[in-house]
Amino acid sequence: MIEQDPYRIADPDGLETPAMVVFEEMVDHNIAALCELVGGAANLMVHVKTHKSEAIARKQLDAGISGFKCATLRELEMGLEAGAPEVILAYPMVQRRKVERFATISADHADQKVYATVGDQRHVDMLVQIADARQQTLRVMVDLDVGMHRTGAGVGDEAADLYAAIHAAQRLETGGLHVYDGHEHFRDPDARAAAAQRHVDDLKIFKGQLESRGMSVPRVVGGGSFSYATYARAEGFHGSPGTVIYWDINGTTRMSDQPYRWAAMVLCQVVDRHPEQLTVTTDLGVKAIAADPPLDNRARLFGHEQAKLLLQNEEHGVFLWTDAESLPQVGDYLLAIPGHVCPTTIRFPGSYVIDGQGSVVDYYPHTARDRQ
Repeated sequence: MIEQDPYRIADPDGLETPAMVVFEEMVDHNIAALCELVGGAANLMVHVKTHKSEAIARKQLDAGISGFKCATLRELEMGLEAGAPEVILAYPMVQRRKVERFATISADHADQKVYATVGDQRHVDMLVQIADARQQTLRVMVDLDVGMHRTGAGVGDEAADLYAAIHAAQRLETGGLHVYDGHEHFRDPDARAAAAQRHVDDLKIFKGQLESRGMSVPRVVGGGSFSYATYARAEGFHGSPGTVIYWDINGTTRMSDQPYRWAAMVLCQVVDRHPEQLTVTTDLGVKAIAADPPLDNRARLFGHEQAKLLLQNEEHGVFLWTDAESLPQVGDYLLAIPGHVCPTTIRFPGSYVIDGQGSVVDYYPHTARDRQ
């Protein structure tokens, strides 16, 4: 029995470690807290990359969330299969076979709204080729670069020209604007909100300029887990957080003001110990948790947050303890909180769902774990 309030797992021996576990009450809390924070679920189009689970997507839709944003075609399919009225592929497509597949998915879900995003004229050209060849109308949003310089067109003439190209294409339909300000990681809530508000103000002006030229801008979807609230509260905008559904160490340390709880962890086990070194070796290797934060921030052990991840290989995770007296024994179970939960999800085919009493009550397959 693991019992570290408010987290319980009644029978950890029943799960083969390492295992991803999702605490049902915490997920439900996070969904409710998110919707309340932005003044209503209808103001959100959340990113599914964090959970990649159709079951979680259905929970979000049941709460009234408007639709989804995604990064892969499989995530797009998953969101539509879950019943979302609208899904945005917030990733540029260059390869012809991907655009063909996007068009097929759109046709298969003709009663739902499916959007591509573009940030370069070549993206538009490829969509035009496929749409014309298939005699099929495709919805397209312009992706805006507001300073991250990763994807997207600059706000102004560059983005306006792209939007006009979509508007002029016979079989493309203008779907609005998408913006991600992932370079702005402000810990201070006021600074965070102010930065996002500057983008909102700029986007309102830009939207008005496009509309004055006779082009419809039906929606603006913006932000990520740092800035979503400001976008969601702006009239005519939708916010698009992702990480908040599960939360993680990155979120906790950078945004301690947020109301979310750790909902997804990795159950691991001590497989060896070295008291003279004050270390324990767990089965929390790089195959079990995301490797993108620096080593000492990849995981924290719940109830033992001072322990530091010292060494990690494919199947081994060595933690440095603070004192010999509290050093775990071989065979002890531990709950690891991911530093970054989104890429942790893809390490596992699914998550075991734990209820408030610590029982395994369900299993959520990571439906969109693969790209195909």
